[in-house]
Amino acid sequence: MSTSTEPRTRERDLPDPDAEREVDLGRYWHSLIQRWWLPVAGLIVGAVIGYLVSIGGNQVYTAKTTVYLGQPLSPSSSIQLQSQATNPSTVGQIIHSEAALRVAARAAGMPVAKLRGHVASRPVAGALTKLGQTPLVLITVTSQTPRRAQVAANMLARSVIRQTSTYVSTLIKSLQEQIDGYTKSLDTIDRSLSASGLSSTDKLVASFSRFQIVEQLTTAKQQLAVAKEVELGRQVTFAVATKTTARSRRNSVIVAALIGLLIGIAAALLWDPAGRIARRPA
Repeated sequence: MSTSTEPRTRERDLPDPDAEREVDLGRYWHSLIQRWWLPVAGLIVGAVIGYLVSIGGNQVYTAKTTVYLGQPLSPSSSIQLQSQATNPSTVGQIIHSEAALRVAARAAGMPVAKLRGHVASRPVAGALTKLGQTPLVLITVTSQTPRRAQVAANMLARSVIRQTSTYVSTLIKSLQEQIDGYTKSLDTIDRSLSASGLSSTDKLVASFSRFQIVEQLTTAKQQLAVAKEVELGRQVTFAVATKTTARSRRNSVIVAALIGLLIGIAAALLWDPAGRIARRPA
């Protein structure tokens, strides 16, 4: 008989976890209701502190400039060449390089440490070309002084254009030399044709040579125009600094209020345990 009732007695002696959980939750809720002013005070104080912090937040200036990296073409101007000028990631490598940062910082009259970490670049959406690459890239510089941000952004843009346009710059120089040579040849031929002692055969040969040179000169001028307008990189928009707030006032108030609310809730829940510890005799 004793063996049959022993398990039931042991089952009745076991604690009920659900009941204990309900008791704990009820005690916590009672503590929050009894000391409701602590969470409310934490919420209000946190919101006020967040507002004051946002008012005292530092103002920063942002300068943005857009650079066109250019599209190099083959000497026949019929095939697009893939180079560092057609890869937008090249801009990020250049503007974060120590050499470019030092040049920009020196021009802006600021320590390079104030510029390092405050520059960024991203491709301009909608300018996609072959292989997902883009010749338009936005360069952004932030600084506490508008002039420094503006000057640094423009100097970084020039560094990017100079380093990505070496091939096209060489091509433009070569085309310009060809044009100068064709122009001098035309002047020589024109002086020969105006001479009185030139025979009819010589005039015919000179006229034919002049016609060929004029065609070559026209082609060279067209190629030079393409090189300058299409292939050569350039700064599309000049950087102008605009004021921005370092901290969002709305976000600062919300975050600080939430932190204050959580601190107030914790204080309300720990009020009784802390009081018991404090009243405990040493």
